[in-house]
Amino acid sequence: MSFLEKLKFHAWDSVGVVVSHLQKWRPRGCSTEKDFEKSLFKYLHEKLPEIQVTKQYAQGRIRADLMVGGKVIIELKHNLNSTAKYQRLIGQLTEYRDWDGRVVILLTGETDPNLRKELRSFLRREGLTEEDWDAKVAVFEK
Repeated sequence: MSFLEKLKFHAWDSVGVVVSHLQKWRPRGCSTEKDFEKSLFKYLHEKLPEIQVTKQYAQGRIRADLMVGGKVIIELKHNLNSTAKYQRLIGQLTEYRDWDGRVVILLTGETDPNLRKELRSFLRREGLTEEDWDAKVAVFEK
């Protein structure tokens, strides 16, 4: 990890640093959400050795798949293809609202196009939209 990347993470664009690594990440042999979580955890540990990456982070009512540097929550959703999974994600986002950091929703596998549209609509309605560089929530698909 370069000094500039470390400074960028801590000073102004933590999500940008995380997303740039998500773009380079190439998971292999993953078939479940747990497999993707383990693969990403290992990858981020290798690529961000000076930043704490925590698996299954919990604090109060917040439960996240991964926490990066105390600033970015990564919430993995594999095969977001049912209303029940979508509603669970919305509930998690509601819990994260009062948290000071930012959230990356990582969609893997098959995502129902209508649920993807609903998610983006929800983010806009709630003022969490990813259209603003300083948005609370960013959605990334792998």
